[in-house]
Amino acid sequence: MAEPHPRWAFARTTAFRVTLWHLLLTLAGTALTGGVAWWTTAGYAARQAAQEIERGMGVLLQSGALSGPRGIALSIEARLAADRSGTEFYLLAAPDGQRVAGNLSGVPRDAGWREATVRQPDGSDAPVLVLAAPLPGGGALVVGRDLSAVRALEQRLLGAALWVGGVVLLLGLGGGLLIGRSVARRAAGMERALAAVEAGDLAQRLAERAGGDEFDRLARRINATLDRLQALMAALREVTDDIAHDLRTPLTRLRQRLEAAARAPAAEAIAAAQAEADALLDIFAALLRIAQVEAGTQRAGFAPLDLSAIAQSVAEVYAPAAEERGQVLDVSIMPGVAFTGDAALLTQMLANLVENAVRHGRAGGRVALSLTPRDIVVEDDGPGIPEAERERVFRRFHRLDAARATPGSGLGLALVRAVAGLHGITVALEDAGSGLRVRLGLAA
Repeated sequence: MAEPHPRWAFARTTAFRVTLWHLLLTLAGTALTGGVAWWTTAGYAARQAAQEIERGMGVLLQSGALSGPRGIALSIEARLAADRSGTEFYLLAAPDGQRVAGNLSGVPRDAGWREATVRQPDGSDAPVLVLAAPLPGGGALVVGRDLSAVRALEQRLLGAALWVGGVVLLLGLGGGLLIGRSVARRAAGMERALAAVEAGDLAQRLAERAGGDEFDRLARRINATLDRLQALMAALREVTDDIAHDLRTPLTRLRQRLEAAARAPAAEAIAAAQAEADALLDIFAALLRIAQVEAGTQRAGFAPLDLSAIAQSVAEVYAPAAEERGQVLDVSIMPGVAFTGDAALLTQMLANLVENAVRHGRAGGRVALSLTPRDIVVEDDGPGIPEAERERVFRRFHRLDAARATPGSGLGLALVRAVAGLHGITVALEDAGSGLRVRLGLAA
């Protein structure tokens, strides 16, 4: 289907269609209001004229019942003499149709209500509502009222309704055009920005105004999504570079071990090669686990658990390692701290933190693990992490030891942040004076 001309693109906007519907409802409401106004004014005047005709007919028929046709004729003459406005019309006709009294010239063929036109003395025609009734002895009686004032009132009401309807129509269409064009311009701007993003410009963002309407809220949400996408793409590029850099050394060592085993087969060379392969597999397993956690697929397995028991088990596992380095593992765990999450992931998160504290803490120093309903704190008295590096250490493969002389893959804290984010836990690295303090803020 062909695209509409850009000049008329606004006509296909939801805002313009809603405006048209609102305009139709407004016109319907105006018509209904006009009908009520007519019923209470012109309609009331017409009903009042009909009631006067019925009362006059009743009085004249009563006169005829008492005094015969002559009594009706005398009553008609008296009424016409008293009518200063000239709006009353009567006719008393003999059985042969001749006029006996009154100011009407012809007798309707059938009895009942009808409208007729009467020629006025000034030569103009006046609309008249008449009621005809047969007389018992023959002849007919006709009573009427001039409807000129009623018709004039109806014309004024119709003219006012047309003016009001026209103004409402023009204002509605004008408002629809303005709103539709405004919405079309904003939608076109958003479409251009998203097209630029689709073309690869991830730095492009949607324009936001200070008004805070639904378009601005949508733009903020889309911009936040684009920020997240840009960050993920940057992280992906960084991970790709880090993988190429960090895996080169173990792969090179693995190749050297295999070459040594090929030249002089030995169990020691094969075992070393297997160790290198296991280290590579551990790295890929850690990367896969981080990806799964960040995808949020494991949130479906969340269940209520005892966080105190998990922390206590981690402390018991790493107590021998701390003792081997001459460290004191200071444990302060409040019992019965309930939490909802994945027990295996939370155990891995705490294990990574305690292992880092034991490994990087001062030999013969102190490592502390504490748990309260508000937070988890892991602290050591090692060299700590410079403030400029505290955000970078959460990146995959990022290590303070740029030479990679110490064991490790640089994935431990990346997994910690991924698991914490999955569980709504905040992670903060703080200066502990003579070491590093990691504070995990538990979700409320």
